[in-house]
Amino acid sequence: MPQPTDRDIAHTALCLAEPPYLKHFAQGRFREWNGVSFVASVLPGPGFNFASVLHSAAPALDELLPVARAFFAGSEQGWGILVEGDAEHPMEAELRARGWTVAEDEPAYVLKEIDARAAERPELVVRFAQNLPDATAYKTITSAAFQAPPEMADLMVPSLEFALDSDIALFVGSVDGVDVTAAGYSRNGTTAVLWGVATLEGYRGRRYGEAVSRAALAHAATRGCTNATLRSGPKSIPVYERIGFRYVCQHRTYAAPTEA
Repeated sequence: MPQPTDRDIAHTALCLAEPPYLKHFAQGRFREWNGVSFVASVLPGPGFNFASVLHSAAPALDELLPVARAFFAGSEQGWGILVEGDAEHPMEAELRARGWTVAEDEPAYVLKEIDARAAERPELVVRFAQNLPDATAYKTITSAAFQAPPEMADLMVPSLEFALDSDIALFVGSVDGVDVTAAGYSRNGTTAVLWGVATLEGYRGRRYGEAVSRAALAHAATRGCTNATLRSGPKSIPVYERIGFRYVCQHRTYAAPTEA
C-alpha cells in the first residue's frame, strides 16, 4: 500500500475526516458528499463551519451550494468553503470570480515522524489533564493567551468527557506551581492533530510552548500516532519548525456571502 503524502496527511486529518471532538460540541454534525466534507457546530463563523473542497474531481460551486445551504442552515454566524490556496483548484477560481472573500488563510504543517524526546525545560512540569481542575486550567490558560472570552473556552472544551476522550488529550505546564502553558491534540488514525498550544504572555520566549507540544506529541506516540499535523499562526511557526514540522500547503477558507 502506498504511503500517504504529507499533503494527504494534512488534508485528511485537518479537513476531510470527522474530528473526534465534534461529538462533544453542541450541534456538532458532519457529512461527506461527493468527496466534499462538511463540518459544523455551535462554534461561530467560517473557521469552524465549512465545507472542504480538496479533491480534484470535486463538484462545481453551483452543484455544491444547495447541499451546503441545507447543511449550514443553523450556522447563524456564517460558514465557508475551504480549499487548498493557490493550488489552481477550479473551486477557488469560482469563489474569487463570484466575490467570496477570504475568512481564514492558514499554513498547514506536517511532522513526518514523531520524535518522543522531551524539550529540556526542567523547571516546567507538564501534566496530562485527567480531572476537572486540570481541564479548567487548560481553558483558563488558552482563554487568557488567545485573549478570548471565557464563554469561547467553554464551547471549545465543553465537558470533562471531552478531556477524557481516548482520541483527545489536554496538557498543562506549570512553573513553580503556576500554570503557564497548555497544549492539546486529537487523533485521526495514526496522525496526531496538535492544537490549542498557548503560553501566558509573561512566560513567552522560554520555549515552554515547544516543551508542552513535545509532551503532547510523546503522549500521542503512546496511543499509536506516528506522525502529526497542525495549522499555525505566524508567531508560532518557529516553535513548530524547531520540533520538526514542515510546511505542506495553505488551507484557505472563503466566507459565504449572505446571498450564497
